Formats: sequence, C-alpha cells, structure tokens
Amino acid sequence: MGAKRPELVIVRWRDARFYPETRNTEKMSNIRMAVFESVGYLISRDAVTTIIAAEHNDEGDYRDVTLIPSGSIESVRRLSLGTPLAM
Repeated sequence: MGAKRPELVIVRWRDARFYPETRNTEKMSNIRMAVFESVGYLISRDAVTTIIAAEHNDEGDYRDVTLIPSGSIESVRRLSLGTPLAM
C-alpha cells in the first residue's frame, strides 16, 4: 500500500497504417502514417520500447498497458495534476 505514483505523460507517436486496396502512385501521394497521442503512467522507456499504463492502483499494480516502439515517438510530455474536481 502507498506505492509511489509514476509520472503521468502524453506520448505522441507514429503508428503503421494499412491500405488494403490497389493504389497507383497518384493515389499513394496523399497517404501517411497514423499519428496517435496516448496518455498514461510512464512505466519504462529505453531505446527500443516505451511502456505506459492507463491505470495504477495503490498496491503498485498496472492495468491497460501499452507498448510503443521508442523509435516511433515524436514527443513525450509530462502532465501535471491540478486541483480535484468537485464531485
């Protein structure tokens, strides 16, 4: 109980995209990688993989974990917690 809370971050990263139909070079000129923003607790980050989790409990466990290829990351920004919202 009382496990330290990891940093809350927003990760902007490029992911693969698949286009199943036949395309000529003209049709391919406007396709691009998908850009995502994922929010979560930063678990670890190295040259290969960045791991974030959507949920963290008071026992130090994580849930809804996302692995992002570190080479696909455009930015990682810390998020700060503001004052609690009224219930």
